[in-house]
Amino acid sequence: MIAFQGLADNAIVPKPLEEYYEQVSDTVDDVRSFYRLFEIPGLGHCGGGRSGLPIHLFDDLKAWVENGIVPESSPVTITNLEGRTEERIICPYPEKPELDQDCGDSGNRDCWLCV
Repeated sequence: MIAFQGLADNAIVPKPLEEYYEQVSDTVDDVRSFYRLFEIPGLGHCGGGRSGLPIHLFDDLKAWVENGIVPESSPVTITNLEGRTEERIICPYPEKPELDQDCGDSGNRDCWLCV
C-alpha cells in the first residue's frame, strides 16, 4: 500500500496520516514490508503549490506488487524559489530527502538521498 500527503495542503493537514502510519506500525510488525507513506513538500490540496503531483507512485506500487521492487524513493518535479523547475525525490516516511553536498546540483534527482 502506498499513500501520499502534500505538506502544503491547506484542506487536509498531514499529521493525522502520520499518526495513522505510526498506529499501524505499532500494531503490525515490519509495516515497511507492505505500507509506504510519502510526504511531498510544497504540494497543495489536489495538486498546486511548488511541487508536482507524485505521478510515479502508481508505477512504484505496481513494481512493488508485481516484481518485489520496494519503493525506496520516487521522483517528483518541483518549482524552486527562483521559479526554476527541478527534479527531486520524495522519500517514504519517516525519511526525508537530503541533498548530497558532494553532488551539489539540487535540480538533479540523483543528488538527493533519503535519510
